[in-house]
Amino acid sequence: MDQTVFTLFGLPVTGYALGCMLAMLCGLAVTLPRVLRLGLGWGGFIRLCFCVIPLAWFCSRALYVLADLAVGVIESSYYINTLGNPLPALYFWEGGYSVSGAILGAILGAKIAEKWLHTETGALRDSLCVGLPLAVLIERLCEAGTGLGLGRPVTWAWLAKSGLCPTVEGEAVYPIFFFEALFCLALVVLMEELGQRPIKRTGGDLTRIFLVIYGIGQVLFESFRQDGHMVKHFVHVQQVVAIVFVVAVLVRWSVRMARAPQVRRGMKQSLLLMVWLLTLAGIGVAVWAEFGVDRWGNRLGAYGLMAACLALIATQVCIVRRYAYVRGGERIGTREDPADQ
Repeated sequence: MDQTVFTLFGLPVTGYALGCMLAMLCGLAVTLPRVLRLGLGWGGFIRLCFCVIPLAWFCSRALYVLADLAVGVIESSYYINTLGNPLPALYFWEGGYSVSGAILGAILGAKIAEKWLHTETGALRDSLCVGLPLAVLIERLCEAGTGLGLGRPVTWAWLAKSGLCPTVEGEAVYPIFFFEALFCLALVVLMEELGQRPIKRTGGDLTRIFLVIYGIGQVLFESFRQDGHMVKHFVHVQQVVAIVFVVAVLVRWSVRMARAPQVRRGMKQSLLLMVWLLTLAGIGVAVWAEFGVDRWGNRLGAYGLMAACLALIATQVCIVRRYAYVRGGERIGTREDPADQ
């Protein structure tokens, strides 16, 4: 997949690049009927594509380059120290992209398209929530043969000899890209199901649910990856971006919960304090477990602790969302207090 298939205007086009193009087209294709159901027609869909495609590409490249330039403060930067010239950062055809950046760009593009088309806030962003995991699924499968998405050496002899795992220097390694593709397939099914349910939410909430689930999963998968992609001074940049996705959604729902009139003020303060303390503790222990993967001598225990912390964080997000969307007429608290109205 990393071999040049043909050249376009003198620039090499690899099988992986074609796969990423196919991923974007498939993601937009499943978005089309949702845009049409919004009554925006083909014109609205074309405008959405006009906003999403360039911003997804630009943000994907920008996040990769900015991560490299920012790390130059701590250690050597590829563009500044190795090449001695930041200008090659503009050479997009030489590769170097971030899936998380592409997701951010696509969501930003959909937000701009909403303003352009004067449609309901969050409607176009929510329409992308099946297409986004589908696009990531296809992109992950295209990583086969590129050296991306590879994990640690396989420890089970029968699996190593099965021929199902890729090899690095004659040693079988776990195909993390395939596990991520399966995760994204489950996410596609879940987003399709949630999109059909008449649950109480505001525009863009389906996007936030996607970001939370994808972010939690990506934190764990990035820890499994050993391909060195976007790893700067032992920090997995996409792992950091993934947890930022989750925290950003938690902030948004915390603000909404704080404004919910059906929840008593004292309860809001106590619950939000507990949620944020547990969330920050979960992030801290998860970071400690990440270091423990290679230092404790017990990787299974380290990964198990990290997964438990991520489950704790996800639980806190669910709690806040529950109270952020209290049904009309429902009163949360032990007594009525006019001052809380």
